[in-house]
Amino acid sequence: MKALRTIVVTASFLSALPGHVSAQVPDEDAGGRWDLPVAIADDIVARLNAPDAEVRNGDVNIAAGQVIARDLAVLDGSATIAGRIEGDLLVVNGSAVLLPGAVVTGEVIAVGGEAQTQEGSAVGGSITSYAQRLPYERSGGRVRLVRAPRNAGVAIDRDGSSDFLIATGKSYNRVEGMPIAFGPRLQTAGSNPFRLQALGIYRSEAGLRLEPDEMGYYVQADQFIGGHRAVSVGATLYSVIDPIEDWQLTDLESGLSTFLFHRDFRDHYERTGWSLFTDIEPRSAPMRIHLEALWESNETRQVGSPWSLFSNADAWREQPVVGEGDIAALLGEVNYDSRNSTWNPSTGFFARASLEKAFDVDLRQPDMVEGFSANDLVPVPGAEFGRFLHGLVDFRSYNRIDPQSRLNLRVVAGGSLAGEALPPQRQHALGGEGSLPGYSLFSSDCGARGRLVRRADAPGNENAYYPNYGCDAFALLQAEFRGKLSFRFRWDVGPWRDDDETSDRVWDFGWDMAPDWALFVDAGRGWAFDGRPDDATRVNVGAGVLLERIGLYFAVPVNGGTGANVFLRLGPRF
Repeated sequence: MKALRTIVVTASFLSALPGHVSAQVPDEDAGGRWDLPVAIADDIVARLNAPDAEVRNGDVNIAAGQVIARDLAVLDGSATIAGRIEGDLLVVNGSAVLLPGAVVTGEVIAVGGEAQTQEGSAVGGSITSYAQRLPYERSGGRVRLVRAPRNAGVAIDRDGSSDFLIATGKSYNRVEGMPIAFGPRLQTAGSNPFRLQALGIYRSEAGLRLEPDEMGYYVQADQFIGGHRAVSVGATLYSVIDPIEDWQLTDLESGLSTFLFHRDFRDHYERTGWSLFTDIEPRSAPMRIHLEALWESNETRQVGSPWSLFSNADAWREQPVVGEGDIAALLGEVNYDSRNSTWNPSTGFFARASLEKAFDVDLRQPDMVEGFSANDLVPVPGAEFGRFLHGLVDFRSYNRIDPQSRLNLRVVAGGSLAGEALPPQRQHALGGEGSLPGYSLFSSDCGARGRLVRRADAPGNENAYYPNYGCDAFALLQAEFRGKLSFRFRWDVGPWRDDDETSDRVWDFGWDMAPDWALFVDAGRGWAFDGRPDDATRVNVGAGVLLERIGLYFAVPVNGGTGANVFLRLGPRF
């Protein structure tokens, strides 16, 4: 059996920076998802301000036999229901728990918490939960939002403000260590605010040196138009180190694995340039459209020597040689997210489609050599890359079968859409806990890591590289069936005596735990368009148990692999 691979939440400083320190579109779980979508936030506020709703503050308990004959809203507390609510139950910045015998004739909605239904409870409408909290204030008996939802990382209110940011960057990694972002941010007041953030990026791998070539930067300015904070236009100027792919695992999981266990799940390269963009987030739908034109230069980065808690003396995995030079491209991405929760969805779907058209490309790998001594060096000419068309589709469907079970499906596919070979920084690889966990990391890479090379333009340079990152196209299918386990223990003692007098009080001790269990199957493969062999289809099966956000899984390969992999994830697999 493979060694136990753990990814554990222990260091808050490894959390991702609110907002993206990257010129690309942030993924669906990165900064900008920490606030409720506009349409949902407006609906919650409207429910709270409804004249026929009963609004309570703090923890609320509705005992068995008690009846609330209208909608009930609970602010900044949890609601424990054993009685009957003839209407909707809304819990804001807390959780809703329905005990056996509880009845809610309408909907159950939990914002900033969870909606838990125990066996024997009944809900007439839908059950929805949102992990994001609702930022609000009460004035004159009414509730209103205090900041613009999903404002791309500038967490300041509608009156305008400014601050100075010092925060960690996207993720601890083996190239730059921990990136630290620092700099001013501001936002003007009004319905069409202007926003600006100018951040320097200190790369801890450089030590205490503050040399310009060891630092990065990210500057973004954008202006809302239209008066509804649904459309913005802007520009960026940046020099950042980005992962080639980041959709398999979250920034936190990859960063913690690197920091704790000397295992970086990602490969990286440097991007320096500028872009023009527009973002559209309609208020009437959970959708985001991002359009961007960029002009940048790309560069290969060497592996550094950042510190890890365990196995610190081991060598880091080598980096791939990317296509170096200049690129100009047009990017488009559409996200649609109807999930009832971003971190643990049970209903709805998420869809993302992106397209990149590189219209001016001057990318070339440096010439390389294979071998370790002057007598056995084999020249490896660097590949040249021209215009390309790259796309990616990620579709996830979450289907509730009954209150205790659900079926989740995912299809991810992408790569070259015109059959041309892609530069390594646009290639794709499968394998490892984020895609095919029954196989080793990057096991499906079209032979990219079958050998090591060295740059011919750096005599005496002992740093080794891989000649490619992965395949030119890939497809991944994932299916998962989840259910509930219930562990209950309760001990009641009473009546009991107090000061020599009989009391009607009952001493009640017990605990309830209802983790999820999961059975899953994954299948994927890759294709190469530069003469390398295609990868075979790989299939794995597995199972897991999830307690809140932590999931313990094991996976075994069906074909072409050996052994089993036991691993932890900080939440559902997708």
